[in-house]
Amino acid sequence: MPEIGFSSCPSLETRGLGKSVEVRLASKLYGNFVALKDVSLVVNPGEFLTLLGPSGSGKTTTMMAIAGFTDLSSGAILIDETRIDHLPPNRRNIGVVFQHLALFPHMSVADNVAFPLRMRGGREEEVRVRVQRVLELVELPTFGERLPSQLSGGQQQRVAFARAVVFDPPVLLLDEPLGALDRKLRESMQAELKRLQRQLGITTIMITHDQEEALKISDRIAVMSSGQLEQIGSPEELYQHPATPFVADFIGDSNHIVGTVSTVAEDTCTIVTAGAIKCTGKKRHWHDANVATLVLRPERVLVGREVGDVANRFNGVIESVTYAGDSIKYVVRISREDTLVASTRNVEHQPRLGVGESTVVGWRADDAIVFTAANTIGNYGN
Repeated sequence: MPEIGFSSCPSLETRGLGKSVEVRLASKLYGNFVALKDVSLVVNPGEFLTLLGPSGSGKTTTMMAIAGFTDLSSGAILIDETRIDHLPPNRRNIGVVFQHLALFPHMSVADNVAFPLRMRGGREEEVRVRVQRVLELVELPTFGERLPSQLSGGQQQRVAFARAVVFDPPVLLLDEPLGALDRKLRESMQAELKRLQRQLGITTIMITHDQEEALKISDRIAVMSSGQLEQIGSPEELYQHPATPFVADFIGDSNHIVGTVSTVAEDTCTIVTAGAIKCTGKKRHWHDANVATLVLRPERVLVGREVGDVANRFNGVIESVTYAGDSIKYVVRISREDTLVASTRNVEHQPRLGVGESTVVGWRADDAIVFTAANTIGNYGN
């Protein structure tokens, strides 16, 4: 029997396992349907990258191509600068955690975790030691003899992670790994997943539909739409400086105000809406056009006494009030055709506006982004 093909056990407690991943001009066709079109991205060693987008955006196709479960129509995939897209999945040395975990129900926790090692011809004593070490890493040291059915959802998730990393893969793929958990457990497991990934230093690529989850645990996020990469950057960069209206619409909540271009300055643009409201914001990826969309985050909308002397200031009437725990959301009508959503902190003893009350709303020009019609927001699916 060949010797086991991985490093010694202590590596499970150290950083530095991760290798770079490069997807180079990847395309995938299913007949006339384009699932991926010239997607290129680089994931740095030890980085946590999330592929984020609606159904049909190409994120799953990208991950399955990296794993080897989908063949590209054209392009290349490299790990540590070595091309691997011609290799079968079992020779790519990649750890995978599937959405439904795929634990073997008839095997104990220890046997589930040991499975990749035994498939690689590992010596039984080393397998036993490595399994125990990785169970300690995921804080399940005494659960080795249990069956998956005897575990909670969070514990099953830890076992799936342990099985995926026990053989020291340089790359870990996570396909909606927390999708089946309830909200409270999901939030707890997000922190746990990030801790484990940081501790091991494995290069990790995750798929999720959950924008909040992506913002919380990713080093960078790749936003995809219709088989193409819209933008890749840090969570803060994508939220504060979206490159396209799609990214602005998909990451977080936004007001989208469409209007005719009125005046264009060096850094700003003013548009006039159908309701004759003049709105000013920063230009972004500018193309000369007659129509533009102003994008504004609800938390950037000032309400009442907060407004002060700003470039955009309007009288309005409160149409609805939503209590959201740490915030209050107001829908404010500022013309017959135009409304704004404003999100304000829920501070105790602070006066709260009611439906039908008149108020003033506004925002600073630097807090809004104006995109031209060349990048207008479309239908992005569910």
